[in-house]
Amino acid sequence: MALSIALLAALAGGLALTYAAPPDGPAPLDAPRAVSAKPLSPTSVQLDWAGAGDVDSYVVKVGDDRALRTAVSTTVPAKGTQLTLDDLTASRPGNDRYYRVDAVREGEVRSSRTGRFSLPPGEVTGLDVVTTTAGGVKADWDDVDNARQFDVAIARDEGFTQEARAVRTTAVDSQFVGKGLQPDTKYWLKVRPVNGEQVGAYSAPVAFRTMVRDTSFKIASWNVCSEKCDGYAGRARIMADFLNANEVDIFGLQEAGGVRVGAVTNSIFSGGARGFVRASGGAKARYIFYRPELFEQQGGGSFDIGDGRDTTWARFKVKATKRIFYYVDVHLDNGKDKAANARRARETDRMLSTMRGINVSDKPMVYAGDFNSGTHRDQDAPGDKMRAEGLGDSELLTDNVENTRMNTGHTFSTAVPASGAHIDHIWVTPEFEVDSWKQLVRMNGSVYAKPVVSDHNAVSAVVALDAPRKSIGPATPTTPLGADDSPLG
Repeated sequence: MALSIALLAALAGGLALTYAAPPDGPAPLDAPRAVSAKPLSPTSVQLDWAGAGDVDSYVVKVGDDRALRTAVSTTVPAKGTQLTLDDLTASRPGNDRYYRVDAVREGEVRSSRTGRFSLPPGEVTGLDVVTTTAGGVKADWDDVDNARQFDVAIARDEGFTQEARAVRTTAVDSQFVGKGLQPDTKYWLKVRPVNGEQVGAYSAPVAFRTMVRDTSFKIASWNVCSEKCDGYAGRARIMADFLNANEVDIFGLQEAGGVRVGAVTNSIFSGGARGFVRASGGAKARYIFYRPELFEQQGGGSFDIGDGRDTTWARFKVKATKRIFYYVDVHLDNGKDKAANARRARETDRMLSTMRGINVSDKPMVYAGDFNSGTHRDQDAPGDKMRAEGLGDSELLTDNVENTRMNTGHTFSTAVPASGAHIDHIWVTPEFEVDSWKQLVRMNGSVYAKPVVSDHNAVSAVVALDAPRKSIGPATPTTPLGADDSPLG
């Protein structure tokens, strides 16, 4: 307190207080700011930055990793704030490049933030349609500098205004296999390369025509809830008529009755306008029906998959093409928790393993039914295992889909849940081409028509198993492009 009083007194008496000035010398060295990159070509980039004041020089480092461990350094005179590098090396596949600008003065170095850029990809050349099928196309082209993905556009006209679709590949392979096209139809295809944020120009389009379809047929699957739900006989008649009206050719039923109402199921779903016959070998509420006009059954049976569940299978020959395939009618355990997912995993493993032993000649396969699982769930063990086995969900193998937003499972209310939750699926091996997928629903305006006939909707897919010929292979993994990435022009 005494010191404070003394200080105040001194100030009051006019005492002048002085402070020592800092010694003379240069201002502290600043780091370069506002670094930016403007890619110019597949081998050149323009780098810019804001100056750091009084410096001896700048050192620009460019490399393939953020730490710039293998960077190439270029010295820029003190007055410069821009550098164009035109001798960069293109890469296959494309990758991100990183750069940093260091300000240097008398041995002191201050560094900018590390920036990132990707070089433009080169041009697509050598585009060629290698082969087509009735519903697919295989194309390839020359490898492209700096490309790490490709956009592929297909349309019904050269201007890409009719039924145009575009997808982005998930890998760098310079080839594309697309499926889900219409038979005996002319299309155009073009490709552009992608390297991160840098998207190249589309190639000139090439035309092709898909082959004539030998034969196709409509598969369906329906959980009909025969014994747990009331009024089955009346509901079953409506369901049977509905399958006939939708021109289904072969279908599997789940919860179809077994001992108590199995005879009712057999009677009601047999015959009809399509002349359905129940496949021999079905048991315990999983039944398969087919049109003998199209198919000849060559075997069938059922087997236990654990947890009190069984699976029905049948072997068929397509009369028009002599192709053989297996239809497996599936109903896995219910429940949404981890324990239920684990049970479904066990059941799927046993089902796939048993069918490998039955289908020893590796014929095409259809697995259709109520899997009680889908990609909408946190865990989808059945889907993971089916994909690992080389099967594809038919809904995802064609662009021609209907009623995808509707949930396949619901209640007996007329309200329509529409979150896209699908627990009923038709999985097929790559030998099948999928022309379309549709969820079959009886509607009255925006609600289900009364009576609501089951707590599941039927799912269907038009598939083809043409006469044997060289396969174009599985479809290329892709992601769809948004509306901002129109393939026009």
